[in-house]
Amino acid sequence: MGASKNKVRNVLALPDLHAPYHDEKTVRAVLKYAADEWWDVVVLLGDVLDMDAVSFWEADKPRLSAHKRLKDDYDAGNEILDRIVGSVRRKNLACSIYYLEGNHEYRIQRQLDKYPIYEGLVEVPVQLRLKERGVRWVKSFSEGRVLRIGKAGFIHGDRCNKYHANSNVEAYGTIFTGHTHDVMEIPKIFKGRDRTWCGKSLGCLCDYEVQYMRGRPQKWQQAIGTFRVFPDGFFDEQTAKIFKHRFHGPTNGKLYDGR
Repeated sequence: MGASKNKVRNVLALPDLHAPYHDEKTVRAVLKYAADEWWDVVVLLGDVLDMDAVSFWEADKPRLSAHKRLKDDYDAGNEILDRIVGSVRRKNLACSIYYLEGNHEYRIQRQLDKYPIYEGLVEVPVQLRLKERGVRWVKSFSEGRVLRIGKAGFIHGDRCNKYHANSNVEAYGTIFTGHTHDVMEIPKIFKGRDRTWCGKSLGCLCDYEVQYMRGRPQKWQQAIGTFRVFPDGFFDEQTAKIFKHRFHGPTNGKLYDGR
């Protein structure tokens, strides 16, 4: 993305919501915060939708999938996207919104590989009316495309190992991701000043008690990321971790509570 010569850009990154399995109380708090501030760019880090109606993992388990419908997934996605767009463009109608394709959105492409007759009808950008909303679709998961805002890169993520932040920074340079639902940061070492790269995952906004976790221990962390990107491309970044549906806004210090 090109930068104006003298403007510091405010960027908000929202990680995995997995609608309709988003945490409603947490999302309510986040959108109150989003509506209070001026945003130049908003990045949806992928897995905005869960798409479990077309999940590979449930394809041969009728008891789990029989009642699920793709329409319900898209209805939930349209509802949450309306709320996000309305909040982040409340103060700046020209706010740029990028929707990074996640592995859960990619599930529909696997269905189209089997049933190409539906191509052009059921894809995420079509069903969520992204063009109509002025939301730009980035093929992050299927084509490895990286969204660059100054020196900060954004992808959905495709690494789930114990040290995924390190794997990502080794592969992409300075990069911020979703996918793993945790918050993890690691630097890459260089000699010289102002050269450090970092890899960081920015958590999630979904419910901790989703069905497929079956009550098992997990390292998930609800969070959002905020950035101020300077004209030379350097930036500062703050991650707000969210506990019990409340957090202090990184840019204004206000308490937001969705309960």
